[in-house]
Amino acid sequence: MSKEDFSVNGLKKVLSIEDMLSAPNTQFKEVEAWGGIVRLGSLNAEELIEFVEGNENPKSRRIAGIRMIIHSLVNDAGERIGTEAHVPAFLKKDAATTNKLVEAVMELNGMREPKVKEVKNDSGEVSTGASPSSSPSASVM
Repeated sequence: MSKEDFSVNGLKKVLSIEDMLSAPNTQFKEVEAWGGIVRLGSLNAEELIEFVEGNENPKSRRIAGIRMIIHSLVNDAGERIGTEAHVPAFLKKDAATTNKLVEAVMELNGMREPKVKEVKNDSGEVSTGASPSSSPSASVM
């Protein structure tokens, strides 16, 4: 079996340092907002640390969600487009939409579990889409 094979005996390949460092670095999420699509890019570890350290004073903590949106905004090519200069303008945007974007950014960066959409069945009851069986992560090995 060659080194290029993705799996060995049906198991996924154990990554080398080189594999890890060459893997795609940014994940993207698109959110409908303000009559179009807002494209968000995940933060890398360094960006997240800088963001957290930038929230050490009370004023920065109050606007942390807006700052996280700004740092996550990307264009079609995945390039960052938001700067701290955009914060005052985004503070004036509607809270419902900015909250939706903050939730998306936090989920994209692994800071929240993905939301489960509620779906109404034929009888009008709301279903979360959750399975009645236990999840694999809840099982004991």
